Amino acid sequence: MQNLKIAIQGIEGSNHHKVIRDYFEAETQIKACATFREVVYALVNNQVEASLMAIENSIAGSILPNYRLLIDANLQITQEFYLNISHNLVALPNQSLNDITQVKSHQMALHQCGNFFSKHPHIKLIEDVDTALPAKLIAKNQQKNLAALVPNGTAELFGLEVIQPNVQDTNTNETRFVLLKKPTQTENQDANKATLHFELKHEQGNLANLLTTMSELGMNLTKIQSIPIAHKQWNYAFIVDVRFKHIRDYKKLIRVLNASTEVIQTLGLYKSGRT
Repeated sequence: MQNLKIAIQGIEGSNHHKVIRDYFEAETQIKACATFREVVYALVNNQVEASLMAIENSIAGSILPNYRLLIDANLQITQEFYLNISHNLVALPNQSLNDITQVKSHQMALHQCGNFFSKHPHIKLIEDVDTALPAKLIAKNQQKNLAALVPNGTAELFGLEVIQPNVQDTNTNETRFVLLKKPTQTENQDANKATLHFELKHEQGNLANLLTTMSELGMNLTKIQSIPIAHKQWNYAFIVDVRFKHIRDYKKLIRVLNASTEVIQTLGLYKSGRT
């Protein structure tokens, strides 16, 4: 993987940071951002060469605000990565689960552990901007009775102990991350997957006809997601992921979409992260 300066949401020990550790060279430079909006801003304003963004989770579903950021900034998905997510409940040493009265983490992490916390109603859940930051602050401020939900390996970074490992609702919890760059004129000839955003013309059967066309072109529709159109009340656009064998089939699909949509935008043409 080439050496880049990449913006991520979160600090060392976050899931975004774990993707960098797992998939990129050790020399990769990281710009840690507090929010996804800052991640996009850094790329748009040339502070980094790429940005890494979580886009959907197998439990919690799509992160719609991130799709909106991607669309509005006209950025391109160039790669995708899948990370198995484990959430460990961590706190200062020598505490038990009964000692914990509050847990802080990113809202997505808290949502993915709902079954566990429903069995422990004495614990108050508090949303934070990141998974790793609460753990860092617990260690720095020596806060007792407070825990954090963090990925594997994060507790050791900050000298905390794992009170309860793997508290996520299912062990098949996976998050999809995408690498974003500014658009270029170069087309990835090795691409076998595309992410598309479009608004259909208001004609009967348009969506059904489009799905039939995708099937006829031998495309595998791996995702379809509706998203509100901000300036058109109660109107929705669609985001789809399609896999294909030949890029010429993708080009045929674009020609069909140009004829049947009011808005069409390719959000990414890239190689699938799945084998």
